[in-house]
Amino acid sequence: MRALFLTAGFLILIVTFIPVHGADVPALPDGTGIPQPLIPHSFYGSVTAAGSPVPEGVPVMVEAVGIRKGIAGNPVYSREGEYGSADPFKPRLEAQGVMDPGTELVFFVGGVRAEVRPSGTDGEWQSSFSYSPGAVTSLDLRVSIPVTPDPDYRRAPGESAVSPSTTSPPGQQTDPSRNVMIGLIAVLVVLGLAAAFLGRRAELKKKDRKEEEHSREECKESPPEE
Repeated sequence: MRALFLTAGFLILIVTFIPVHGADVPALPDGTGIPQPLIPHSFYGSVTAAGSPVPEGVPVMVEAVGIRKGIAGNPVYSREGEYGSADPFKPRLEAQGVMDPGTELVFFVGGVRAEVRPSGTDGEWQSSFSYSPGAVTSLDLRVSIPVTPDPDYRRAPGESAVSPSTTSPPGQQTDPSRNVMIGLIAVLVVLGLAAAFLGRRAELKKKDRKEEEHSREECKESPPEE
């Protein structure tokens, strides 16, 4: 049983010191000829058109060379002046594909190229934003002309609009690598405990069998009573 706990502890230490940051995702070995997509960069924030919040159902898309489009997460649809959500269990705009870190991403609202600025900042509006694998960014978008909702847009049954109360501090970027590492450690701990329990149970069964065999041998060796 001690060996099982030592093995579980060793695995936990390995996971703890393995870098899980998106920018450190290893590439496939040279010569494979197969490009490897990196971890997506997720976005959410406010979106305005001609100075007013866009209505619900306007498509919001991110584009770049090598990015994947027409998939879940790209595009997403606006919700009363918002797109995406700070809630990790709700959809966000996802920049994913085969791209180098630092690739400039451009955003479109209702088919119109948007200017971008990290939420809660007073800096200048920019025409693009740098791709950072694994990051989650609160990014505001704006276009200078009115846009209209996609006529084919339908809100999923039971789905509600994004609530401003769910947003995190302005301009915040979070790194999911910590959560991934904690999750892996938790899984390894559970596996280690399960292995220890099963090992202990097997030892007890083995001990019971030996005691039973020993009792049988004693019964055979003892002389019958006259």
